[in-house]
Amino acid sequence: MLSIYEQENALFERWIEHEKWIYQDEWTGITEDIRLEDIFCQDGLHYTGKPEESHGESWRILDCDNMQETLWNNAFLKPVFLCKDYNSVTEDGELTCMDIREETGYKNDNLYFKFYSKYMILLYGLTNYDVAHNKFPAFEEAIIKENYWLGDNGFFHAPVVRMNLKKIAGGRKCPDWLLDKYIKQDKDLITQQRDIYKGANVFVCCHGGYNWNPIWDLLKEEGYGWFPDLKQYDKNDDSFWYSEKDRIAVICTPHMSARTSYWSFYKALPLFERFLSEFKGFID
Repeated sequence: MLSIYEQENALFERWIEHEKWIYQDEWTGITEDIRLEDIFCQDGLHYTGKPEESHGESWRILDCDNMQETLWNNAFLKPVFLCKDYNSVTEDGELTCMDIREETGYKNDNLYFKFYSKYMILLYGLTNYDVAHNKFPAFEEAIIKENYWLGDNGFFHAPVVRMNLKKIAGGRKCPDWLLDKYIKQDKDLITQQRDIYKGANVFVCCHGGYNWNPIWDLLKEEGYGWFPDLKQYDKNDDSFWYSEKDRIAVICTPHMSARTSYWSFYKALPLFERFLSEFKGFID
């Protein structure tokens, strides 16, 4: 049986072949003098373990082993973060790719994109849920860098999937019309990648602070989305949803690079806690 890592890589080989459609569509801005292998960003189940310095002063997790798959299989909550694309523009304006499974967001002794700290505090909460007492970590605990980044229960020990729905590297912004076109062209492959992660039960819609957008359509749109029966748990708060049929939870957050309070990225967890108390056994 192939490991998750092997399944991902096999899928990406087919995906790059499929992605040749972008040469025929002028709106992509991609011309045939650009090799798809050079702008296709691999992602998925994030590597775990000690980060090592590479590429100058950036830090990566360079060795892939089976530890992250073991963590994933043993986790109670298995989160999949659904993002737009990877901002990978060089100083010369060129697009470059990378393996996002090894990315740490760490450079020059600092987290160099706000994306990562917001991403990691939510991840810390999800992966440190106390099943016995139905309790997520307090926000005040999750926001401490020493906990969510280097701590024993932090990012480098967390079973997490990060999927960019537009695999081609992009710039600082990815407008909805562009994201929507890529999702529609690649939906079958995006769904095949989702299916690699057996037992995934929490999907995080990382968009712009509201629900109706191309990522949300992929999740809920009738006749098109993965989970069309999604229900809003609290009518006064649209950050937490659930599917009774598929027994999954959906968290809606602002885009992780948005200039808004850190609490905005964590506020769904108290609702999730209340939900799990009310719907005992929903996730088993």
